[in-house]
Amino acid sequence: MGLNASHPGTTPDPSRFGAQRHIELQLDDGALAIAREQSSAELRAWVARAAGAIRAYYGRFPLQHARITVERVHGSGVRWARTFASSIAHVRIGVGRETTFEQFESDWILTHEFVHLALPQLADQHDWLQEGAATYVEPIARARAGQLSAERVWAKFVLQMPNGLPGPKDRGLDYTSTRARTYWGGALFCLVADVEMRKRTDNRFGLQDALRAIVEDGGTVDHRWQIRKALRSGDRATGVDVLSKLYEHWRETPMQVDLESLWRDLGVARDGHRTSLNDGAPLAAIRRAITEQQILKEQ
Repeated sequence: MGLNASHPGTTPDPSRFGAQRHIELQLDDGALAIAREQSSAELRAWVARAAGAIRAYYGRFPLQHARITVERVHGSGVRWARTFASSIAHVRIGVGRETTFEQFESDWILTHEFVHLALPQLADQHDWLQEGAATYVEPIARARAGQLSAERVWAKFVLQMPNGLPGPKDRGLDYTSTRARTYWGGALFCLVADVEMRKRTDNRFGLQDALRAIVEDGGTVDHRWQIRKALRSGDRATGVDVLSKLYEHWRETPMQVDLESLWRDLGVARDGHRTSLNDGAPLAAIRRAITEQQILKEQ
């Protein structure tokens, strides 16, 4: 699950990767049409489901044209994926030949890869924002599409966000390249930014608005931007400079976050394997706004 930035024409030849099915996504005004050639109904439904989660979060699919190469591999389940940034965005994904309907329905990996399409290419030291945004947005997008419960989203965050906290030898996000800090440190940045934006705007704007604005300004995977340009684009949409200021604090300095206090204020409590949500908590309205279901009209 990751992003490979490549120059136009350098995306690997799909014929090198064995038996594959190609699904062409051609989107017009947010409507999704999947070419039927070489693709089963099962695969088309899986792709449409992931694209639906992205549309629920961003309002539309971020690109007018993207290519997916599905490589059938041994075993079951969605096994791996990679997004290539070239003249036509290209997602390669490995799917087991014995994958069940239930495994397709519960898959999160393709949604994660589609989030990569909705940010511009950044310098290598900012991989934490690329992967962190995909890690944070993926479950929220699925919840907003009605594919995942809010309880499951917050249960995952409570369990995994501590992995993004800096360790004794960690520096700021731009200088720490461990997997945990890249994925969950970036996701923690997104969570803190989301909550702070909503606190400062009386819950009128959040990270979703910032990320949508980046897409509308042309900040998709087929363009290369500097990170501060992307963050300023998001800040303009929300009217508060949360992203830019948070980045300046976190980029070189290993910032600690009091997660226990944050969960308590958001009204998220975990008892063993059970997660409960308290609507009487001080920031419960913010929590609900982050994961509330978005009903989309059929195009």
